[in-house]
Amino acid sequence: MTGLAKGLAAAALAIAVAGSPPARAAIVFTPHVSEYSELVRGQYLGASIDYISIGETWDSHGHRIPLGKDAIPRGESVDAALLLGSYLWIGNLFEDTRLPLLPKHDQFFRVILPAARETSTGAVNDLSRLFGQTSSASGIGDLFALAGIYGERYHLGPLKGNGLYALTVKAPIGEYDRNALLNVGTHYWTVIPQIAHHQEWFGKVFIDATAAYQANADNDSPAYGGLTPTRPADVYNLEGNVAWKFTEHWFADVGLSYYHSVGNNHFDKVTLNLRNQPVPATTACNSLMVPPDQCSITQAFYLAPEAGDYADRGISNLQFVSGLTFIYRASAVVNLRAVVPLQGRGSEITVPYDVYSTDPNGSMPTRPITSLPAHLTPVQEAAAISADPFFELRFVFLLFAP
Repeated sequence: MTGLAKGLAAAALAIAVAGSPPARAAIVFTPHVSEYSELVRGQYLGASIDYISIGETWDSHGHRIPLGKDAIPRGESVDAALLLGSYLWIGNLFEDTRLPLLPKHDQFFRVILPAARETSTGAVNDLSRLFGQTSSASGIGDLFALAGIYGERYHLGPLKGNGLYALTVKAPIGEYDRNALLNVGTHYWTVIPQIAHHQEWFGKVFIDATAAYQANADNDSPAYGGLTPTRPADVYNLEGNVAWKFTEHWFADVGLSYYHSVGNNHFDKVTLNLRNQPVPATTACNSLMVPPDQCSITQAFYLAPEAGDYADRGISNLQFVSGLTFIYRASAVVNLRAVVPLQGRGSEITVPYDVYSTDPNGSMPTRPITSLPAHLTPVQEAAAISADPFFELRFVFLLFAP
């Protein structure tokens, strides 16, 4: 273990699930053609298949870095496939009432339930095992429930449009393992108010835009040795999309999606540590900056992270989105998209690791002989930001269409 210090410094493996996690609200707000237009009343079923292979991430200074920094060879990756199933109801529950506003504006309700399979290549698995952690995940993700109302419709010559107001609640029911690098669920609640707008020009140009605020609750059981936040920062989402209708059924579109944390992620339960301890003296004296007068071939050394409330600088991501869409009447949509990160910022924290020597009889003193600063890269959707593109294939069907 001659690379012990290097392993600690990069122990968290700069691995993002941002492109694949069902839990990230930014995926919910990735722009699509006429995403916020007022649709015909009815029941819709939808399915999206997302795929990403992550070999690079963003560091806290906005630089692209290889997966795991220097702790693993280049070319290693985390691969994830996500299936998003959704049900959408559009109608008016208050049409025959005397209530204000509601009888004249349709309401909608949507439920989204994802499933995912996330795996890591060999060196990623090996480094995780060094710290007694696993590095794959599969199962059902967190449940999204969304309700809202359409705004006033307007029609001004070649221009028409409408607004949209919604509230999404994410319930943390997904598969979650405290010892896993990757998780399908997040283990904390999220509430997301949203406002959006849709416009059409000459029946050819379609513009959609939204702003949403993601309010995250605390996570009292952080994963991967405490390298998921115990207090995830809130996040605001902005996105815009412009589509061109070039035939009766075919659309091409481009857009931007941006999200940025409000304040910092906090980590107050960091426990990530080497699985096999104590560390032999030959390794400790060479790698852990143990003072020469404290080193002896009869000794061994223990490491322990110092307890504290550690905070990062927050996260952000700007993505370019482009797609091709086929729409058959109002009853079926097929959509192929690519999402390319343009810039971002991931999470990093510095945690001191105390080094304790053992006496010849094997006992451990109460005071450390030195401290080793470890620059850790937190993981999962609230902290790690992928710098690689992901791809999406999407289907939407109107049930009982005439």
